[in-house]
Amino acid sequence: ISGFVRGGAVETLQAGIDPTQNRERFEEAHDLIVKCWTEPGPFRYEGKYYQYRVVNPWVLPMQKPMPDIWFPGTGSPESVVWAAKHGHPYMNLGAVMETTEWLKQIYIDTAEEAGYKAGPEHFGYLLKVFVADTEEEAQEIGRNFVWTEGHRQRGPREHVDPPGYQSREAVAVKRARPTGVFAGNMGDALSYENQQEARVVIVGTPDTVIEKLRYVVENLNPGYLLIYGNEGPMPHKACMRSIELLGKEVIPALKEIKLQPYA
Repeated sequence: ISGFVRGGAVETLQAGIDPTQNRERFEEAHDLIVKCWTEPGPFRYEGKYYQYRVVNPWVLPMQKPMPDIWFPGTGSPESVVWAAKHGHPYMNLGAVMETTEWLKQIYIDTAEEAGYKAGPEHFGYLLKVFVADTEEEAQEIGRNFVWTEGHRQRGPREHVDPPGYQSREAVAVKRARPTGVFAGNMGDALSYENQQEARVVIVGTPDTVIEKLRYVVENLNPGYLLIYGNEGPMPHKACMRSIELLGKEVIPALKEIKLQPYA
């Protein structure tokens, strides 16, 4: 599996790149990489942003015609459309379920326009999960999931989210819709308790976590459930115990859920 990401606005600025070019540069780089994987060299590449006199890849992927490409996003509808047009699975990074369902429908509709039927294998969902032996311990340690709230991405707006990095449509979506815990602070920040109610943060004993994740899986029907399982201040021993409980109790229970085809 190959993961392709656009890169953040701050990274774009630090690289001396015009933020308005970020998406177009990403898409051109994607096309060049796919060409390297699937077409024999040597060949010349003359793009808008990248020019190479000789491209001659000789260490090639074992998967044919190429590895799967997963494309993650936090809520920009144009990212979903791009992924669907290319048939790449889209991984939503922790948006609330209402927004995620809306984005999934965009993928389904775009895939239909592109001539194929999307299914669970085209959609993934990432959320924060912590499991402990008691509810009290899980709640206490799980609070560390929001330890960066209030100071993450501090700085001038023109630095952390420069004009042109996101489309106007994406900005409007993220202002109007709660996008969750990985999209920055554009909208109103959700408290720890509210994030649990929205099921973008799930903590508890194995039974509690199974129940909450079952709700997520049965309603979103994602082919891939991605777990963000620890945060900086969390004790290492507690994180290892959480991984153990996930592996021994939570994941086996979730495997019993039968995913449904997308309408």
